[in-house]
Amino acid sequence: MKNILLILFFSVTFTSFGQTIQKNDTTEICLPYKVGKQIMLDLNRLDSTTAVLKLTEEEVIQLNKKIDLQQEVISTMEEKVKTSETIVQKTNEKFEIVDNINKDLTSDNKKLKRKNTIIQIVSGLIIGALTYEVVTN
Repeated sequence: MKNILLILFFSVTFTSFGQTIQKNDTTEICLPYKVGKQIMLDLNRLDSTTAVLKLTEEEVIQLNKKIDLQQEVISTMEEKVKTSETIVQKTNEKFEIVDNINKDLTSDNKKLKRKNTIIQIVSGLIIGALTYEVVTN
């Protein structure tokens, strides 16, 4: 029995180690050349389009940020324009008030000049009459 086991052991060992292992070459294309070439071209196009897509998405993000900043600038400028219009309107109102006050003051000044002229004439006549009375008496 020992001999049979020994023979079986050696026969199995020699047959298993004596087999040649076939290596598969993975660089060979099992497809026709035209199909393999088209697959490679399609893969290259896919890589390039995904790269372009990433760049385009980044560009869209940057453009959206730029648009947001420009909207903020536009709203700030609109507020400045409204404030400027309010300032101009208030300045015009101020000038109208000043013009009205100037007109009133001018008319008051004319009235005072007339009054002063009349008072000077009347006081001159009174002084002249009193002087005449004093001199003649």
